[in-house]
Amino acid sequence: MNFAQLRAFQAIATHRTFSEAAQALGVSQPAITQHVKALEESVGARLFLRTGAGIELTADARDLLPRVRQVMLMLDDIGARMDEGRALSTGYLALGLCAPYVAMPILERFAALHPGVRLDVRLENSSVLLDLVAQHRVDAAIATLEAPHPDLACDRLLSQEVMVLVHDTHPWWGRREVALEELRDQRFVLREAGSMTRHLFEAALAKHGIAVSAHLVLGSREAVKEAVAAKIGLGIVLNRELGCDPRLHAVAIAGAPARADEYLVTRRETRHLGTVAAFAAVATTMFGTAP
Repeated sequence: MNFAQLRAFQAIATHRTFSEAAQALGVSQPAITQHVKALEESVGARLFLRTGAGIELTADARDLLPRVRQVMLMLDDIGARMDEGRALSTGYLALGLCAPYVAMPILERFAALHPGVRLDVRLENSSVLLDLVAQHRVDAAIATLEAPHPDLACDRLLSQEVMVLVHDTHPWWGRREVALEELRDQRFVLREAGSMTRHLFEAALAKHGIAVSAHLVLGSREAVKEAVAAKIGLGIVLNRELGCDPRLHAVAIAGAPARADEYLVTRRETRHLGTVAAFAAVATTMFGTAP
């Protein structure tokens, strides 16, 4: 068993295909396959099963994964402590994001401080991100949550408010806020059911006996913005995710504020190790929430 085999194992467990794992590590697919075969021979168990949907982890692989990732983060941490200034010169960090407008300044700062750390970033909604952290498929996530997850380490970064997104010919263009009752007869373009933004919006309205129907359901905030700009319906957006599109305007909801916090979510056992600790230090320092 060696470090290259462990890296290959982790990459496949994260990406769930041999080809994507090879691409992420910058090696050939036959090399990845050989590393996994050697690791399976070393541990005396099969680790992956090929299915029509990709790669599934065996029970032995699921048991091995958290130990492998913790070992690799510990090696990163030891290397950083031995270097002058305790700065990470190399390493790997798998990140999950639901709010790129919040996350990108953190990524920019982290990359400037630790240029040798390779980042693997994926975009998902918050509920999916929590599962990915729990399954050891990402090391950290920036997610929108109503409250900290009880089983994960959650560092609060900032608060956001849900606002209504309107196009430039809508009567609400230029208004600062709208009343709850005005939402009843509007046609909305909403995110998928697992979207935290949608959940916050619908839950806030439900408390006041108001329900809105989704004229169209889309899988990303960018798609929702384009649909609103095309005048298909109104959308909802967190206030820091509006961007600078001149075709769109955000309006606050009077009387039923829907708010949530952005959290850095990690596993408790790896929160203070290697690249995870370094990323957490950047994120919490930037938003003034460092302990």
